[in-house]
Amino acid sequence: MSKRWIWGGVVVLVGVLAVGFFVADRATSGIASFWVWRALSSDAQSGRSVHVNEVDIYFETYGKGEPLLLAHGGLATIESMHEQITRFSGERRVIVPERREHGRSPAVEGPLTYADMADDMIALLDFLEIQRTDIFGWSDGGIIALDMAMRFPERVGKIAIFGSNYHFDGVEDSLGDSLGDPASEEIAPMRVMYEAVSPNPDRWPEFFEKITTMWRTEPQYTESQLATIDAQTLVMVGEFDAVLPEHTESLARAIPDSQLEILPGATHFAPLDDADRVNDLLSSFLNK
Repeated sequence: MSKRWIWGGVVVLVGVLAVGFFVADRATSGIASFWVWRALSSDAQSGRSVHVNEVDIYFETYGKGEPLLLAHGGLATIESMHEQITRFSGERRVIVPERREHGRSPAVEGPLTYADMADDMIALLDFLEIQRTDIFGWSDGGIIALDMAMRFPERVGKIAIFGSNYHFDGVEDSLGDSLGDPASEEIAPMRVMYEAVSPNPDRWPEFFEKITTMWRTEPQYTESQLATIDAQTLVMVGEFDAVLPEHTESLARAIPDSQLEILPGATHFAPLDDADRVNDLLSSFLNK
């Protein structure tokens, strides 16, 4: 076989692989590119688990500088925050945990609660010897940020949240349609990611049941509790978010001097699929 044919075959193979990667990257909302970036970037440190509060919590760190804790949404993994990781790791020490039972953190006994998960975040900060950190929380992650700001104000700098509710009745009724079925197509991407990285991949139905039970009963914060938050706070939400507009507005009003940003045309998934707008707002808030 001539060298010309060999090189032609190589070119074709590279082209096929490139197309395949492009398709896979789009199908995973950029997660495939993130995995490549994580493998090659000097800002990415290796992940590990730490035993705190009688549970194991997996976390990854990136970059250096002032700390920024990224708190993912319910059912999600570190990968869901990849747009924020790659944006801020060049200027911050970014800490990204997977909360108890999520992602690479193993199953635990008993129910899931926001208070327990907030306690885990404080214990992780203790382990990392971080006295105070800014936080960006998406959905459940934002609820964790609110809980930390209310109960551990000395550990929290600025907090920014996206698509978070302070009471369980603050989300659309239609959301409940998918909460009873762990095989729902609506949450299939989360299920696939969980099964790919979890040490307990067969426990998805049990995990799903635990977290949806939590969603039906928590959080139950009051506006008077929110009024005790003294951290500078940015409340973000998509125009078409699952969190009711009036609920988000009352959340922002309750927190003293908070900043409210409603993203036109955006959904609950804007930190991933409309990341530039979210990250620009977050960057301006953190750096002012």
